[in-house]
Amino acid sequence: MTTYRFRVKSDPDPADLWRDIVVGGNRALTELQAAMNDAMGLDRGHLWFIGADEAYWNSEIKFQSPQEFDESAGSTAFGVDETTYDAGETTVDEMVDRLGLDERDRICYLYDYGDERRFYAILKEIDDSGPTDEDPHVVAERGEGLDLETSPQT
Repeated sequence: MTTYRFRVKSDPDPADLWRDIVVGGNRALTELQAAMNDAMGLDRGHLWFIGADEAYWNSEIKFQSPQEFDESAGSTAFGVDETTYDAGETTVDEMVDRLGLDERDRICYLYDYGDERRFYAILKEIDDSGPTDEDPHVVAERGEGLDLETSPQT
């Protein structure tokens, strides 16, 4: 029974735009991603992936949107030492385990490959006594959501 608290930050503006999201370990990564999008003011119409640290495109492990994963023929190595997983079939617990995450470690989230909306999330807390099926939800925040009409600053 584990819940996780992630502080999701906008990569170009980490001090002024962030959300703390709590999620149960048995929830799918697609549920965490949907909560991040809603919290940051993003839609859900683009490809995306979650990766290790702040490596973005250079991440050796990527948890891809189900649409992209299906189109890419599954969990195979595409680049040098790159392995992909279907985020719809991966739980938060499994991601934490595969990436070897501890408190204060980071993951990256890249949304919309054209505009490259970049976020990273710090694993702020691991609560081993929390409800493992807890829906992802925002528990703290700073700043206004993104304006999708403007290009992101990288």
